[in-house]
Parts: sequence; structure tokens; C-alpha cells
Amino acid sequence: MGSTRVDKKEGDKDLAQDSYNSLERGGVPEGRDPLSVELVTAAPTTSEAMRARVAAALPDAAFDVEATFDAEEDRYFFVDFPDIDPHGQEIKVFEFARALRRDTDAQESNPVLPDSLFGAHHVAGENEGLFSFCETPRDNGRPFGWHHPEIDTIGAWQHTRGDGSVVAVIDTGYSDHAELQGVTTSTGEINLVEGGTDAHDQFSTGLLKNPGHGTLVMSVVASRGTANSAGQTGAPGAVTGTAPAAKVMPIRAIRSVIDFNQRRIATAIDHAVANGAAVIAMALGGPTRVASTEAALRRAANAGVVIVCAAGNCWPAVVFPAAYAPLGVCTAVAALQPDRRPWKKSGRGGQVSFSAFGEQVWGAAKNKASDPDGGIRASQGTTLATSMTAGVAALWVAKHGGRAALKQIADQRGTTVQAMWISCATRNMQPPAVWNGALDLGAGVLNAHAALEADLPGATEAPAAPEAEAVSTLNILQMHLAGSSEAIAAEAVTAEMADLAPELIWLSYRRGAMKRMLETDSEAALSEDVPSPAVAAALAASPALRSAIGG
Repeated sequence: MGSTRVDKKEGDKDLAQDSYNSLERGGVPEGRDPLSVELVTAAPTTSEAMRARVAAALPDAAFDVEATFDAEEDRYFFVDFPDIDPHGQEIKVFEFARALRRDTDAQESNPVLPDSLFGAHHVAGENEGLFSFCETPRDNGRPFGWHHPEIDTIGAWQHTRGDGSVVAVIDTGYSDHAELQGVTTSTGEINLVEGGTDAHDQFSTGLLKNPGHGTLVMSVVASRGTANSAGQTGAPGAVTGTAPAAKVMPIRAIRSVIDFNQRRIATAIDHAVANGAAVIAMALGGPTRVASTEAALRRAANAGVVIVCAAGNCWPAVVFPAAYAPLGVCTAVAALQPDRRPWKKSGRGGQVSFSAFGEQVWGAAKNKASDPDGGIRASQGTTLATSMTAGVAALWVAKHGGRAALKQIADQRGTTVQAMWISCATRNMQPPAVWNGALDLGAGVLNAHAALEADLPGATEAPAAPEAEAVSTLNILQMHLAGSSEAIAAEAVTAEMADLAPELIWLSYRRGAMKRMLETDSEAALSEDVPSPAVAAALAASPALRSAIGG
């Protein structure tokens, strides 16, 4: 679906400046990212040219402009406003972004919002999901490696244990933990939050922070050790990763997976590709569409990288970037209980590629600097399903000779390594009977041995390589709604909604999360998001759209 813009009317010359003036300014609390708005142009331009456009639209604003990929020729730009905290004024931010698009003659404008659910409500302990409405009862009674025989990594290890594969983990960074001894590689290590090449977790504390998350991910991917058919692990680690001979490239790109911001994700993906990662793991996500993240995923897929993303916790629908899986640019993984039933708090939808275990999975535990270096615990969430899947992807890459060898085969067959991975991973998958016919958990349950045993698809069996540029946000709105119902999506989305698409996507996710929260706690004191007047009018005029968005 093409993009239709709403052009300025006579007398709207200062639309962006007026909208900017309505935003609360005065500084951003420490540990939070300021407002960033992504502008996407119809044709490539320079950072200086885009800066001039923004300056003309906002003569009285403090801002900076940065190209996402290339300062001399790019279509994706971030406009950063250092004195604006977007928390609590999201609707005004959407209105401002629309005005800025019009006044800069951009094709699209996507606010880069912190995806923090409903603030402080239900923050709970050190659970991987942090919110009590996102957690299920904990059981520490299972063997440390119980999931290995369930997904048959033991059979897969007959081929390889991941030697030569590098998995880039884009997350909060890593800690000096016993489970990561020999796991990380300094090649490509980077800190995109505080700057520099030291990707150690800074243990950011405070509301909605989740320090130690990257350490957990890395341990489930590649902690050294063994496992037997009873799920018992052997030294040197207490837990054993699914690719216990692979290396992990740590990239600190976020402070938290709860208060998550995509401002640095495209840069992190590009960095991982340029520095030799064969697999990228992103056990993070949220409800905000950022086009440059999609563009970076397309670049990574076309470069021969396998990308594995979490379907999401708490949000009922599949979050970004996993939501881009139908475009052929990543793998979206949902979470299961140990009995293969759906984990009750997993994101679900038509975008899910397949599912893996995400409840009672053991991993490294270090949530503050003073915690012991050898702690482990059973955790839950799509984080665990994503991490074990990324390790299996590393096994698969190693079995087939590495990223370069697979890229050569993919090029010859007119497809991508990512597409070949999905073909092998889902070959002969069947949804288990305990899903009761559910169609929103993907093709079935991850099996490492089966993925490695599957023949690579032929030239006519795998999808063609994706186009280089991201699709419109209007297309993404339709794809998001189609994850629940293609018929409703086709009826609800029209070309006239292009300018409203970012807010409609965000509102749909927020309403879905609120509904899930209230199912857990019917007395939760939550305030429903009031849409902007333009979106409210669109919802009032279209019963199909109102139903699709959750009104």
C-alpha cells in the first residue's frame, strides 16, 4: 500500500514550530533518552540538507540531526531534541511528528518513543519480565539443562557445537560472570549508550530498568559446558548454552529491555554485520515502529546474517523488531512452558516464525555489581526462547561452513541465508496437540537436531532476497492488524491513514497490553490513552478500524 501524505494548508507555515512549542521542555532525567523523531525522505539526501530543512521548520528549537547509515546519502534521519522528555506526552509527540513531516517535506515521520508499558504499575522483583502481570509461578526444581533434550541440542552437537560462529547480542551489555568465561569476543565489542568499546553492563538502576539482561541472554546462547539426556549439565558452567563453542559479540545498545528505545538499534545491527557476526540476537522489543530498524534488518539479511528476535512479553501482539518477520528479514520466536503449552505472557500473532521454551529456563543471574559472579536462576520470557534459538542458529551456520559459505549459496539460489535458516528450522514442523489448533505460535517447536539435518532449500524453494528499503509505515499498520485478522486489516486500513499510522500502531499495542493487564488485575488503576483528535476522528468514522485497534 502506498503512502499518501497530508499536505500543509494555507496558513499552516508555522505548524511544526507551534506544535513544538506545545511540548513540555526543560531537561531529561538522568538515565532516560530524550525525544527522537525519525524522518524518512523519498530520495536520498545529506545530513546537512536535512538539518537545513529542520532548521527552516523549527527556527526556535534545539535539535541535532544524524543520518542512520550514511551522512552523505541516506533516507533515514534521527532528529534529536535534547531538552524534551517524551514520557507522558506521547500523543503530543505524535502530533508534533506529523507537523514536522509536513514542514520538512519528509515522506514519513516516526517518533522514537520509550516503550515502557504503563510506567511503574506492577513492577515486581527481579523477574525477567519485571511486571507481575507478566510473570507466571517460578519452579526451580528442574535440572539446569532440562531444555536440551527437549529441543535435541544433544543430537545437533554431533555435527557441531558452534565452533567458528559469532553471535552478536544487542542488549544491555555483559558482566564479569562465571557463565561467560571464554564466551565473549572483543572483536566488535561496542558501547552505543555511554560510548566507547567497553560493552560491560553499567547496571543502570531505577524504575523500569533491567540490568543484567544481556548477561542472561549470552549465557543461554553460549555458556560453556555439556548436557545429557536427563537435562543435567557438566562443567565448566552450571548452565550450558545451545551453542557452547560459539563466540558472543557484546553490543550495549540499550539500558533496559523494559524502558526500551530503538534509537541505537539500527546502528547496532549495522555494526554487528560489519564486524563479522553470523547471527544477531535481539531479546528486546516494543510497540513503536521505526523504519530504519527495518531497513537495517534488510541490510543484515542481504549480507548473509541470521537474525533472531523475541515476540515479546506482556504485549499480546508481536512487538518490533520481531513483527518484521513476515518481510523475510528476521525470525520471530514465541515462548512455551516446559509442557509445550504457550507461555501465558508471550506475544503471539501471525508474525511468529516458531516457538521455543521460555519458562523455567536456567541462566546467569547478575543484576547489580555487588551480586556474586556465579549466580544462576530459572527465568522466564521470550528472552529465553530467543536466546536458545540464536544458539541453534549459530550451530546451523557452523554446520554449513559459516556465514560467507552460506551467503555464496544463497546468492546462487537468489535468496538469503535468513530465508534458508527459516526453511531448515521449520522443515516438517508440526504444531503440538497441546496448542489446540492455535495459529499464532508459528510452525511448531524448535528442534536443533532437525534444523541441522535438514537439506538447504533449492533455488525455487526459498523466498527471494528482500528489497533494500523499508516499506511504508502504512504497510506496517496493515501487517500488524493482519496478525490478528487479515479480513479486518483489509477493511480497516485506507491510504488516507498514512500520516496517522505510527500513532495507530502504538495505540493498538497499548490497548492490547492494558487489556492483558486488566485480565490479571481487574482493579489496576490504569488510565486509557486518549488519542489525538485526528486519530479519534478516524476511529469514529470507521467501526472496522475501531474494532481492529481495540476501541
